[in-house]
Amino acid sequence: MAKLIHTMIRVRDLEPSLQFYRDAFGLEVLHQLDFPDFSLAYLGNAETGAELELTWNRDRNQPYTHGDGYGHVAFSVDDATATRHRLSELGLAPKDIREFRTDQGALIARYFFVEDPDGYKIEVLERHGHYK
Repeated sequence: MAKLIHTMIRVRDLEPSLQFYRDAFGLEVLHQLDFPDFSLAYLGNAETGAELELTWNRDRNQPYTHGDGYGHVAFSVDDATATRHRLSELGLAPKDIREFRTDQGALIARYFFVEDPDGYKIEVLERHGHYK
C-alpha cells in the first residue's frame, strides 16, 4: 500500500514562506537540503504525518504561475473562527468563513481560505465529519 509523504510547491522567496507556514499553521522545518541552485525545505508538525515541501530555486525572480490545475492545500483546525481571527491579527487576510450543508441543513464542512506569500490557496477546515 502506498503512503502519502509530501506535497511540493515552488516558492519565490523561502524565508517569507517559512514564516507564513510557521505563523499560520505551526509548521517547522523538519529537514532541509541546500544545493548551489536550490533548496528543499520539508515542513511538518506533530499533527500531521505528511510534509509540505517548499522548493526554492535561487535564480527565480518571477512569480510562479499556478495554471488551471492547482487547487489548494488543506489544513484542519479545532476552531475555524478562532483560527481565522488569529490569521487576521497576523495580517494574512483570510477570506470569510463559509459552510457546506446538506439539503436537510446538517453541517458538512465549515471552512475559509487564505493565501500564502506566493498566492497558493490554503483551505482551513474546522475538524468535523470527514475533515478531521
